[in-house]
Amino acid sequence: MGEEMPAIGESSKVKSMLELLNIAKVLALVIGILGFLLAAWAAWPLIYGIWSSLFGAVYWIVAAIINLMAYMRMEEFVGMVKERRYSEFYDILITWMVLTLIFGVIVGVLLLIVFIQVNDIKTSSEFSSSPQTPPPPPQ
Repeated sequence: MGEEMPAIGESSKVKSMLELLNIAKVLALVIGILGFLLAAWAAWPLIYGIWSSLFGAVYWIVAAIINLMAYMRMEEFVGMVKERRYSEFYDILITWMVLTLIFGVIVGVLLLIVFIQVNDIKTSSEFSSSPQTPPPPPQ
């Protein structure tokens, strides 16, 4: 009973954010595991002294680590959305969105969509919860 009613349109945005976060979680795990396999494949020419493949191997190792770290943070993100801590989630999401856009484009695009939705909710809740100032007294 002490719960606030969601703003108009908030519940549908929250549902879609939660679905996108779940999809991003699965994809982050897949890309993380696939990244280690691609790193091993990219590093294979190093055995024969072809050093140009080093950059690809390092990129995929970093991409795998970033995506697995994003995978581990997704439950925290879902909790923040469910608890309606949009400002805190917005601030943390910026970092993970940029990292996953660089090191795992698909997950980054999903987080970008969630970021836009959080921004809409955050902006609409700031306007709806701002106290009304009384008009100035007549002169």
